Amino acid sequence: MIIMQSYEKITEKIKKGKNLLFIDVRSPSEYEEARIPEAVNIPVFSDKEREYIGTLYKVEGKKEAIREAVGIVGKKVQDIYIEFEKYIEKDRELIVYCARGGMRSSTVTSLFKEFSLPVIKLENGYKGYRQYLNENLPKMIKEKELIALYGKTGSGKTNILQEIKQKGYDVLDLEKCANHRGSLLGGIGLGGDATQKNFEAYVMDSILKSKSDIIFTEGESKRIGSVVMPNYLFEEVFNARKFFIETDMDKRVEIIRKEYLKESYDENEIFAALEKLGRYIGEKRKNEYIEELKNKEFDKVIKDLMGNYYDNAYKTKSHTFEKTFHNADEEKCAEDIIKYVFGI
Repeated sequence: MIIMQSYEKITEKIKKGKNLLFIDVRSPSEYEEARIPEAVNIPVFSDKEREYIGTLYKVEGKKEAIREAVGIVGKKVQDIYIEFEKYIEKDRELIVYCARGGMRSSTVTSLFKEFSLPVIKLENGYKGYRQYLNENLPKMIKEKELIALYGKTGSGKTNILQEIKQKGYDVLDLEKCANHRGSLLGGIGLGGDATQKNFEAYVMDSILKSKSDIIFTEGESKRIGSVVMPNYLFEEVFNARKFFIETDMDKRVEIIRKEYLKESYDENEIFAALEKLGRYIGEKRKNEYIEELKNKEFDKVIKDLMGNYYDNAYKTKSHTFEKTFHNADEEKCAEDIIKYVFGI
């Protein structure tokens, strides 16, 4: 017998810290475009197989499509089972979902339940999950008090948020959700922006796992890379309590260098990003930067970029800051913020 639960029911387990793992049995392209955070992809069909079954359904009808689908799945049962076995842990439940809670998740759940695997089918699949998100995320955000950290590029806001999180306080890292640092060069080394749906999914995941009514975040523009904050989220960030992080230039240069110029950095990716920046800083300066980077004059380029571009572009006129914190050390700055907010 298939055990099936709605995402609303599963959120109760998430809030209680239950050991859950979502298994996405959709095709790889469906998984990449939009998924439940931290879900593992064990596809029943490849992208080509899914396209083939879909075409067969339209041309030959449902019966023929199901017959062909069963044949494809039958050859893969052992491999799929072995993949599922990798994620079995004591007291862990495996939540299986497909697009709409149809054939793919039903087949896997009913079969593996017979093999005594701890599997639950997500009612209405990913579609049900998105419906829950669209209906509930705006309300969930309004129920929280956001505190937004602002500061010029390289101020260490992300590092400070990480320190706050390590100390046990709730954080909504919007740049991590977007997989982009927010600036024009902010995608360097991150492997591509999150999709809009994945961004919203990671935001809700952070809210669901929060333990208090106060959440620290970073003051952001409405657009973060290619992702756009929904109005209900942007309004809450814009109207949040605002702290300004003041950081000396030398430390800002150090922070940027460490973040962007890791051992695995791609020089060509940096040059490509500078090409996009050319229309703002001019061809002459862009070419000078490229030559200086080729000569490993990183600090010189970073300092000049911040002084002559980013700092000029950073606008705070529309914001009133409740308090300014100086960041000479991220852990100490995080402690000062926590002490100010909670009086401890």
